Amino acid sequence: MFGDTTARAEASIVSEAVELHSGQSEPLLLKVRLRVAAASQNDGKSSPPPTSVLPLTNWKRDGEDWVSEPGSKLAGLQVKVRLRSQADGHSELLVETKATAPTWLRLLSLELESDSVGAEVGGRDLRPKKVTSRAALSGLDPKWVILRPDQKPWTILVDDDVDGVKVQVLPSQVLVQADLLSSESRPFVFFQQCTDHWRAPNRKASLETRLLQEGETLSTKIVAYAGGAMPLLKARYPEGRQAAFVITDHADQTTSGTLHALAGGTSLVSSPRFGKSGFLGKGLPMTKALWFRSGEPAPAASWAHPPRPVLSPFQKHMHSLVVYHSRYERPQVDPSGAGRPQLDDPALAELTVRLHRAGWEISPHSATPQPDDRDSTEEALRFFEQYNAKTWIDHQPYTNCEALTNRGFQGGNEGIADLLDRHKYRYAWSGIDVPASPSLNLLAPQRIDQYVPVVYPSGRLSTGAPSNLWLFSTMMTYIESSRFFALYKKKSLDQLEKERGLHIAHTYLEAFHPAGSKFAKRNLMQAGKVPGEIVPHPRLEQLLSQLQSRVAKGTLWVPTLQQLGDHFRAMGQVTVRLQNDGSATVHAETAVTAATFVVPRPGLSVLIDGQPLQTVRSGKTETMFYTDLAAGQTAKIELRDAKQRPVHLLKPMGAPTLIAKSNRVHVVVR
Repeated sequence: MFGDTTARAEASIVSEAVELHSGQSEPLLLKVRLRVAAASQNDGKSSPPPTSVLPLTNWKRDGEDWVSEPGSKLAGLQVKVRLRSQADGHSELLVETKATAPTWLRLLSLELESDSVGAEVGGRDLRPKKVTSRAALSGLDPKWVILRPDQKPWTILVDDDVDGVKVQVLPSQVLVQADLLSSESRPFVFFQQCTDHWRAPNRKASLETRLLQEGETLSTKIVAYAGGAMPLLKARYPEGRQAAFVITDHADQTTSGTLHALAGGTSLVSSPRFGKSGFLGKGLPMTKALWFRSGEPAPAASWAHPPRPVLSPFQKHMHSLVVYHSRYERPQVDPSGAGRPQLDDPALAELTVRLHRAGWEISPHSATPQPDDRDSTEEALRFFEQYNAKTWIDHQPYTNCEALTNRGFQGGNEGIADLLDRHKYRYAWSGIDVPASPSLNLLAPQRIDQYVPVVYPSGRLSTGAPSNLWLFSTMMTYIESSRFFALYKKKSLDQLEKERGLHIAHTYLEAFHPAGSKFAKRNLMQAGKVPGEIVPHPRLEQLLSQLQSRVAKGTLWVPTLQQLGDHFRAMGQVTVRLQNDGSATVHAETAVTAATFVVPRPGLSVLIDGQPLQTVRSGKTETMFYTDLAAGQTAKIELRDAKQRPVHLLKPMGAPTLIAKSNRVHVVVR
């Protein structure tokens, strides 16, 4: 058993600041402030609301709690901060916000200022990092902050129901800012016009606020522990896997032949080779976006000539295109992509049923390649119910007015946000693409000083829009095939795993353009040995083999976008609490399969509710383990070293020093 170091936490008000005590520890003095940027309306033209800083200095007793509200009234918002001391030695700050009228929020934060000389956080790679200036942690980034006052440390733990936590180290203070809502961590950009052609000039705008409807709430809990904790960090991915690689393949290059080749290694379904290679052969899933209908075929070629014994170079070129389109069943398309049958092709539709059963996510890439009215979008969403589709990917949002990232997020005849909500869609492409780079990790751990949202809640984008939709960003990879394969060399994949990274690729894996055409160098498909056959590029097969090997080794997770998002949502509702006996508890609101945790100390064994856990791995600097958690389950976690001695996650604190006692300000309200 762990030694019990029970000491009830206490809190007092010292010169309009909060002072936390726990047993014999050094007290922690905190100045508490709200940061709010809110407006009662949003016409899309006015500037974003400015930030108001509201010190919380008027603390009153409410039973055993201390409660404070901002001295200045906030139009449309009711905010209350509650300070609670617990018998087991920790203190809690609870922020409770309720909208009393429709309110557009850009920022709502609780800021804590302490007289600390330094701070440490858990980085995006789940390794401890000293904050030299600033740190910004959003999504499932760890939200553990260890404050270093002059004497003894304190540990601040923030739950993942916030948008993020920022830490700023100043010469004599440390600021910890918990953002309950921040548009910075929920980026949404949209096209300002619907153009007739995707090359036509267009501009993007950023939506800087999110709507809270009357009665809606925002809340979070910040927990303070006396002592320097050894963090028990939640990992992003299940089964102890170090990184995730997600493929979102858009419909633009898809035909029945190329999709069969991508899935089964050859376009010849009757071949005994079908299914032995490609994605099916490697057992890999993806998120595949398709069109419900492919639109009207593109106009026939405008050239015509009478029979001649000798063709001009132009005529020879056009003749070769006709042969290509016919041989490989890839009809000519217009700039929207219309003209190639997809789910209106019975053979392709039959294949998608098999792919869905094999674990692929089949999703709409808009309803059609052309602008759609609400009835067409509704019809497509009903059709995709057979695939249990939950992810929406816009097609050409600059020309398709109904695209979510054009006018679709709003109401009216071109709005689709309410339709997505009606059909229970949970995820949508943000339209934000990172340029192709060998640094595959979209989490960008080197940019620890700023939020790097990749998969995140959108918030309510307009009146009538849902509040529970999540957005995701991607890396654009429609580039020359030589560059494409260079992106995914072994070194880059190794680095992705080392950084515990996340890669979501925006791909066109079925690219198969005729030789000599402008985009032929982007081909990832090629002609097979049998006339009319299409097969994947050999280097694409090699990449799939690499991914398969890493999945088998347990280091890489290759999920669909829906699987990734659902796991992120579930892990975001897992809370960790340190106990006064040196153990910890984890609580799951919803069921989580293979929830993974990391402790920055190697060579440990783990007990879950007193039973030894078998799914434990030890590296050079850490111990990692995973376990299933049922909905509503609270599990106790205990650690042991190599000699089976208890390892405390929270180090016991000694008595305060005489210097610390003499430096305390004694203007105290009990």
